[in-house]
Amino acid sequence: MDEKSLSIPVDNPQPKPSIIDLETGMKHIIGPALIGVTIGILAEIFLTPNYSWPSPPQAVIIGSILLSPILYFVLVGNEKSRWWEYSLGLLVPGLFFIMIWFSGWGALFCGVYLPLLIWVWISTSWGQYDLPPFRYGVWHLFGLNIGGFAGAMLAFFQYL
Repeated sequence: MDEKSLSIPVDNPQPKPSIIDLETGMKHIIGPALIGVTIGILAEIFLTPNYSWPSPPQAVIIGSILLSPILYFVLVGNEKSRWWEYSLGLLVPGLFFIMIWFSGWGALFCGVYLPLLIWVWISTSWGQYDLPPFRYGVWHLFGLNIGGFAGAMLAFFQYL
């Protein structure tokens, strides 16, 4: 009995030669966090005294969603036609985080502590692979969220 087999190519992420190199660290870990810190500081100084909404982390998330094509070209930018996947990667968890920041009782745990642990895990494991734009968007949003909170705290204590 002669059976023919059909081979289906599966696209698996391939590890990079080094675990986390400097370029990966700057583009996907430090870069989003610094952008989040900057927008978080500006939101704490200019938005919070005058408006009750958005909170600085929400302002960072909304700003990153609105500026997602620019963030994609600056931080990822390998395939220009796939920027919308990156935007979707920012939008999906971003909407969840915006809702979390509205809750008073769980915002600190669900908006900072848990995302910080997930972001550290993502940064140590996903940095080894070339990923699709959606996953880069998710990764960057966690860094933007943590950076936005840190920037707001820095500005709050600086101007206390």
